[in-house]
Amino acid sequence: MHRWAVSRAIYRGLLCLYPHEFRARFGSDLQADFADLLHARGTMGTWLRVVPDLCRSLPLTHARARASRKRARATAYHGETAMGSLKADVRHAVRSLVKTPVFTAVTIVTLALGIGANSAIFSLVNAVLLRPLGYVEPERLMLIYEGFRGSSLGKIGVSPPDFIDLTTLQRSFSSIGAYRTQQYELSGAGEPEQIIGVRVSASVFPILGVRAAHGRTFLESEDQPGQDVAVLSYGLWQRRYGSDPHAVGRTVTLDRRPYTIVGVMPASFQFPKRGPQINGEPAQVWTPLALGPFERSQQARGMMYAHTVIGRLRGSLPAEQAMREAGALGPTLVRNYPAMLQGPIKSLMVTAAPLIGEIAGQVQRPLLILLGAVGLVLLVACANVANLVLSRAVTRQREISVRAALGAGRRRLLQMLLVEGLLLTAAGGALGLFIGNTVVRAMPDVITLALPGVQNVGLDGRVVLFTFALSALTAIIFGLLPLIVSERRDLADLLREGGARSIGGARQHRLQAMLVVSSVALAVVLLASAGLLMHSFTKLMAVDPGIRAPRVLTMQVRLPQAGYDSAAAVRSFYQGLHDRVGAIPSVRGASIQTDLPVKGDGERRGFTVDQAIDPSNATSSAAVTWTFGDYFRTFGVPIVKGRGFLPEEDLENRGMTIVSRALAERYWPGQDPIGKRLKWGVAASRGRWQTVVGVAGDVVDGKLDEPPIMHIYVPYSEAVDPALAVPMAGLMRRMTVAAVTDQDVATVVAPMRAAIAALDPALAVAEVTTMAQVMADASAPQRFSTLLLGAFASGALLLAAIGLYGMLAFGVTRRTREIGVRLALGATRGEVVGLVVRQGMILTLTGLGFGVVGALGAARLLRGLLYQTEPLDVVTFASVPGILAVVALLACYLPARRAARVEPMAALRAE
Repeated sequence: MHRWAVSRAIYRGLLCLYPHEFRARFGSDLQADFADLLHARGTMGTWLRVVPDLCRSLPLTHARARASRKRARATAYHGETAMGSLKADVRHAVRSLVKTPVFTAVTIVTLALGIGANSAIFSLVNAVLLRPLGYVEPERLMLIYEGFRGSSLGKIGVSPPDFIDLTTLQRSFSSIGAYRTQQYELSGAGEPEQIIGVRVSASVFPILGVRAAHGRTFLESEDQPGQDVAVLSYGLWQRRYGSDPHAVGRTVTLDRRPYTIVGVMPASFQFPKRGPQINGEPAQVWTPLALGPFERSQQARGMMYAHTVIGRLRGSLPAEQAMREAGALGPTLVRNYPAMLQGPIKSLMVTAAPLIGEIAGQVQRPLLILLGAVGLVLLVACANVANLVLSRAVTRQREISVRAALGAGRRRLLQMLLVEGLLLTAAGGALGLFIGNTVVRAMPDVITLALPGVQNVGLDGRVVLFTFALSALTAIIFGLLPLIVSERRDLADLLREGGARSIGGARQHRLQAMLVVSSVALAVVLLASAGLLMHSFTKLMAVDPGIRAPRVLTMQVRLPQAGYDSAAAVRSFYQGLHDRVGAIPSVRGASIQTDLPVKGDGERRGFTVDQAIDPSNATSSAAVTWTFGDYFRTFGVPIVKGRGFLPEEDLENRGMTIVSRALAERYWPGQDPIGKRLKWGVAASRGRWQTVVGVAGDVVDGKLDEPPIMHIYVPYSEAVDPALAVPMAGLMRRMTVAAVTDQDVATVVAPMRAAIAALDPALAVAEVTTMAQVMADASAPQRFSTLLLGAFASGALLLAAIGLYGMLAFGVTRRTREIGVRLALGATRGEVVGLVVRQGMILTLTGLGFGVVGALGAARLLRGLLYQTEPLDVVTFASVPGILAVVALLACYLPARRAARVEPMAALRAE
């Protein structure tokens, strides 16, 4: 703007405020004299300093000031359009922010870290708790389970005969259906691979309320044995058939049998949802459940508790009523069992649970805690930015006051400040959105393992709206701060003050101190929470899993029915595979088994022990692992008593078994378990007794923070031929081969694949991993929560330290003259350092006090996430305040040292 135009604007504004005084001072040609005066002063910065000199001799009453400002507002901006003023404010805001690059950069980065962390965690919360499941009225869907009261099998799947009974007995659901996860070998075009499939009854898709995107779903007539039809997922249809709409009617080869494709599901459809419920792996293909004659017969009672039942509530029936009805169905089902099983199975019960809760139930609490923690990080970031804005507002009080004197109304000033705040927070929000999306995209595997309900995490409308709302809210708050600060000061006083002496009032100092105290308190809450989780994680990592397998490579193979339709063919393949893998030069031991230690994905089976100390407790359930080869040497499981399996017991069924220490101590405490006997099923059932030849050490089978369950190890040779030959016994056909090596496990991958290909080149290999990775995956949920909360706490600590440093550094700058006077009057530099440090540490200690109280409340919320760690852990609550106090002391010392180096004469000359 031309300096003459500026001089005329200032002249008109001051003339409105001081009409009589100006005429008395400057005479008749006051405009020209005043313009010459301003022109002689030079730049705009020096022009503004003339205003206090002019106003010191011009007293002004509050009433006349208000009247003058009203007249000025009516004339100064006459004819200016709203759009024009907005453009001017945008240009001014850009120039202002560019001229203060340090303030701009620090503000944007601080906001970006707070908003980015919030958008990342909100993305997870949105994916698990807020995003629709993709089904019609999912809140009306419930899952039905069976279980045995008072045992470790309190929640298992449903037996096929029981499912058939439930279809006629239940009254709470308009329809129920059953499904079971099954692996398929997908072959034909391209490399063979193992994919997850789900066998579903024809009623499942109508219950979910989802139609096929192409073709159709299953008909009731297709839910019969021999109906080889399939529905593909959208992803498999894209990957294998290139999104060909004519794929419907063609065939897909599953387990080396052709299945006719009758439909393709929509891209957004996923079933089952990943989560803690049984059969919770998302499918790529669906086939009919097709229960066979044996599965429907009385002989199947008490067997195959592997199906999940889903139902849709009838009408407006509440879920609580359906749960009560399900609980009453257990005794009715027991009466349908054969007489010999009714006694042992009398504890059978039926439970129902909402589908949404089953998917997100276990991760809801950790996610909400993380969301609360990241909200505290945002508050710390906002407190820091507020401190920056308040400090800058002091230097802008005279600018705002002069604008008001020139006729700018409150609305006009508010618009100018909001535009500047919006530019800052828009930049911070955009950068934060980028940071949050980058963080989420960078760790999809970790998220899936740690939060089983999470799938396809990313940005969507909710996350963008959430980030925009955060940015808009912070813009409004920060935009109002300078105006609030200046509103409390008298306009005439501000115009009379010199620029260097405009240091803000006591109210501003209190507000800044409150913000620093809040930042420190919030940092204490986060640091204490992170400390508790870290202590808990350390305890968890110290848990002995019961295995020593640092260099063990595993691969999973599954034999399809086609080509392996007899027990002899299955046995021959696995025996040949064991021999070939064991012959690899770098392999020091090999075994083949139905499941891996720690993963907890194996078979659970009921059993009865002979000669139990407590006969009434002789029947229970345990995890069962079928082994071929030296399982215990391969995985480093110790044999604490007796012996392992002999090589000939891998080939001949001699009725031998090995039990875990937990099982032996429960049923034969104080006795020698070697020579004791057990058998599958209940005491009255037929079955062969097996002799215990060894006791193995307890192995964690699932979560590391849960005690090991009872375990039974059985040679693969004892699997009966029908169990190997029939297709429904997929467990005995899906085996994992493991090899221990004294070299890098990566060098064994190719030879092991070659050994499998030598036996069957078309066989798909899946889940190639190491036991070290399996162990890491077992602790993934705890590690995820600990790392995130630790990162948030570290960020909050850094932000709190920066905020404390910034406030003290700015305070030193404002008090340069005061410090110079103190030094000139004889104060030592050590006393100046002590003055500044004392001011900062008082705020820090106050924040520590409030923070410890908040941390005690937060610790109670974390109780369910801690392992062998008390919420009021003395070490954590003693170390956290100490760490924060040391960091705060350093943040206080740096500006204090700067204050002590002030030269008294230079400070006294400063104005």
